[in-house]
Amino acid sequence: MRKILTFMVSLVMVSCGSKSSRTTDSSQTNDSIYTIENINNISLTQPEKALALLDTIEQRKLLKPNDINGLRAVIYHNGMDQSNVALKYAKRIYEDPDLLKDTVVAIKTFFLVSELSQSCGNYAEALKYANKGFAYALSAGDKNTAAQILLSAGNSMSGLGRNDEAINYIDRALEVLESLDIKDYYTQEMIFYGKLQKLNTYMAEEDYDKAIAGFKNLRDAFEMLSRHDDIPKVHLEKYKGDMYWMFLTCYTEKKMLKEATQCYEEIMKLPLTPKTGQMVAPYLIATKQYDKALDCIREAKRMLAESEDTLKSFYISYVLKYEEDIYKEMGRYKEALYVADNIKNITDSITKREREHEAQEMATIYNLADKEMQISNQAAKLRNGHIIVALSMLLLLIAIVIIFIVVRFNRIIKKKNRAAVATIDELMATRGKLMQKVEQMEALQTASEPETIPSEAEGEKAETEEEKAEIEKLKQEIEEKQLFLDPLFDRNKAVETFPELNIRTLSAEFTQRYGMTFPRYLMSLRINYALSLLSSDSTMSVETIATKSGFATRQTFYRTFTEQFGISPAEYRRMKKK
Repeated sequence: MRKILTFMVSLVMVSCGSKSSRTTDSSQTNDSIYTIENINNISLTQPEKALALLDTIEQRKLLKPNDINGLRAVIYHNGMDQSNVALKYAKRIYEDPDLLKDTVVAIKTFFLVSELSQSCGNYAEALKYANKGFAYALSAGDKNTAAQILLSAGNSMSGLGRNDEAINYIDRALEVLESLDIKDYYTQEMIFYGKLQKLNTYMAEEDYDKAIAGFKNLRDAFEMLSRHDDIPKVHLEKYKGDMYWMFLTCYTEKKMLKEATQCYEEIMKLPLTPKTGQMVAPYLIATKQYDKALDCIREAKRMLAESEDTLKSFYISYVLKYEEDIYKEMGRYKEALYVADNIKNITDSITKREREHEAQEMATIYNLADKEMQISNQAAKLRNGHIIVALSMLLLLIAIVIIFIVVRFNRIIKKKNRAAVATIDELMATRGKLMQKVEQMEALQTASEPETIPSEAEGEKAETEEEKAEIEKLKQEIEEKQLFLDPLFDRNKAVETFPELNIRTLSAEFTQRYGMTFPRYLMSLRINYALSLLSSDSTMSVETIATKSGFATRQTFYRTFTEQFGISPAEYRRMKKK
């Protein structure tokens, strides 16, 4: 859809930042790989490399923070398909206090955050940003962008199921575009897309009479668009196909078969694409041309298999479902049953992949939080070192200067501690969500595995699975019975407590399965338990919390907590309370 292409362009535009920042920074990095243009070029095909280059750019301060955040949003959305992570970086631009000083950057940022919120399914939030962006665009005289934002808001309204309001937003966008004295190719393209979007909204409500009433306006918009010499032929063919598919669908639903036949013939004059089959299949089924319909669907399956991933809901809804319907209409129920079974298998695969993608995205957010925490701690240590050196020098000077530096130092520490507390809370919350996703994935994988009688060749594999089950059972028992709260509970105690489990090689097996040693696993459980007590019970002393959490001594608890989070337990509680 044109919406996706426009969105990608808008992301690139926002990532470039203000005009002044582009001029300055581009000159500093001319003929280099550390440029905005180069990052944009590789963001889709080499996202990992692009992120690595951005890390270097950030360390060397070659670009402004807003440019870097915009580029990261581009990479995570377009290159890695992680919209939630992209939204995280886009909101950093939005939260910049200097954002509104540059109207152009503000407009693009509102649009960027609105589109990403819509991509994440947060339609209400997308509308909030879209309305702000529209107001800024209109006040700046940028009617094209204002109309584009209104069309995006119409999509959000459709996502919320409020189609009447969606139509209102689309009409407002078209009114703004029609008011322009000069209509270039891009403006005319937006007008065509807006009218197409409006009729598509009517079709979603199955109000085919209103959709048919708007056909003339859509056809006129297409004629105006086709007059531009600079429109690529492939784009013109695609728009023509989209238009006649809409005509064909509505006429077929209204049993206006004469008009539908004319639209069908127009579509078949265009070059075949993977979507041609799904465009004409309902018409061919309605007119009982089952063999032609089946040929079109088979061709669509072949082209889709060659050109893109078929593990998509589109492939199920508009290819396989039509194929199943055709076989049923032809009375070939065996083939229809086979297609239905294929639909079920692909649906299960899509569900599994979506869960894996969600877990991966959650892991990315978790790792980013961890990375930012480490950077914050390193920066704090570096600042502390500079401050100590400064204090050593200033001790030779006057006492009033020393007092000033000490006060400034304390403020920095408080700020760092507040940031550390917020990061710890975010880290723990994200870790919990990640564990839930992992458990859901394991449950789904277990449920999808068919029951089979193991052969002799699978004996060793079965034994390995049994060992994994024993380790999992041990972990479950430890967490449910909170055995880690016993300071003396360790590997040897685990062997004594669970003699029925074969855990003599516990450390190696546990590390291999969970990526951490058994002692470190116990320590993480104790730290998490201590964090919950520090947050929930303000009357309990830190020493008591250390004892209740399974730490042998208060010193051990303090040392472990400070090393992991860069802040003492007492300071964490104090900042958390504030």
